[in-house]
Amino acid sequence: MEARTGRTGPLSAAARPGIPAVEWDEERAGLRVVLLPQPDGPETTVAAFRTVCWVSFAASGAVCAVDVHDIPVEVSDRLPPVPGDDVIGRGLVDTQWLWVPLSTEPKVHRRVGVADVEVTLSTDGLARLSLRFLEESEDG
Repeated sequence: MEARTGRTGPLSAAARPGIPAVEWDEERAGLRVVLLPQPDGPETTVAAFRTVCWVSFAASGAVCAVDVHDIPVEVSDRLPPVPGDDVIGRGLVDTQWLWVPLSTEPKVHRRVGVADVEVTLSTDGLARLSLRFLEESEDG
């Protein structure tokens, strides 16, 4: 997915090691986040599903968090717990709700709606997350 217009342009994971690569496409209401350096590999699994999502934006316009509700058990069971305070860019699960914090900036508004979601899981956790809203609304 190319970022054509919108709040957050592509970030190079290679140029910013340890920071997730985030692309928000306002025109297509789509998000793509690469969380691990090599999201494709022999031990990865891809799962696709449709559910309610929130994409939160900071005052800077950058995506600061993603929430994916009602994730399938086969996804939540593959996500390891995240120890410590280093949670930025990690997939955290609580009662079938996936939260991916992408910065420490506070949310000023968010996009909410039903989305088609695709996740790539590796032995290290959530490697990539993509979503595209089917219907959407703004939530201050």
